[in-house]
Amino acid sequence: MAIIAFWSAEKKECGQTLSMAALATYMCVEHNYRTLLVNATYQNPTLEGCFWNLKKTNKVARQLNGGKIDIASGAEGLVSAIASNKVTPEVVSSYTKVVFKNRLDVLPGLKTTIKEDFEKSLMLYKDLLNTANKYYDFVFVDVNKGLESDTTKAILDCASVIVYVMPPNLQLIDQYIVNASTMPILQKNNMIPVLARSDNYSKYNAKNVGKYIGEKKGVGTIPYNALFMESACEAQVAKFFLQTKLSNVALDKNSRFIQDIQDVDKKIIYKLQELQYLT
Repeated sequence: MAIIAFWSAEKKECGQTLSMAALATYMCVEHNYRTLLVNATYQNPTLEGCFWNLKKTNKVARQLNGGKIDIASGAEGLVSAIASNKVTPEVVSSYTKVVFKNRLDVLPGLKTTIKEDFEKSLMLYKDLLNTANKYYDFVFVDVNKGLESDTTKAILDCASVIVYVMPPNLQLIDQYIVNASTMPILQKNNMIPVLARSDNYSKYNAKNVGKYIGEKKGVGTIPYNALFMESACEAQVAKFFLQTKLSNVALDKNSRFIQDIQDVDKKIIYKLQELQYLT
């Protein structure tokens, strides 16, 4: 149904990956969407670490494969199949790791440490994402920061919606204003700015930042939440959102965090409806 790209033009840490993991998991749990999370970043396993203990997982994988990393599965295997034109939308899920059966899958990042090989494989991600989009309700993709790479541009070009992530940092907020006026990719109608790791009691909150950058529809926010951060560090993001759904959110200390994520959820759905109407 839709490809949602999380991205920032600035290469400084901004909470991009954890924001995507939070929103995608929430939308899957809350709405029962069939969802795929794709790690399209270079040598950054943060997304996978939200759901699995990576040291334990890699050790078991090597034991099962004679001490070697299996390149026939995961992203490498899927890229190879895409290149050979041997993939149907339904087959994509067989290359992923399952969080919730038939509901939430993760395609881990490419394992290569050679940047040229990474970029070569990433050139096929546009086809990969478009194929996956025919099977999943939502395909979320964590994109390399910056815009130097042609592969990054290709992924952003095929995205239904681009979520531009920025931290509550005045220098980076000012840079976003510059980027929004000079980068064609940010001048499209499918872009949603989101403030990550923010504090609603800070002067750099979503309301004030929205006014500052001239965003008439307001800025979404995925604020800092200690329990969520702990869950991400302990590979318990899925459990965090399941427990939150079962609890009385109105009385829960995480209620503001969930409400803000819900607001970003609504912004994305509204943007998709708006784009569909315009076309």
